[in-house]
Amino acid sequence: MAAGFEAFEITWRKDVFSGAPQAGSAASFGTLGINFRARKTAGE
Repeated sequence: MAAGFEAFEITWRKDVFSGAPQAGSAASFGTLGINFRARKTAGE
């Protein structure tokens, strides 16, 4: 995987822009807030 990470996983996703003044712009691009985790490969 890019940047030497493995086991990349998105652990949480949410529309964090709903109710914001620019929510329509964010929705047009499918923007979400996420949390993720990954491990650095042993050889790096």
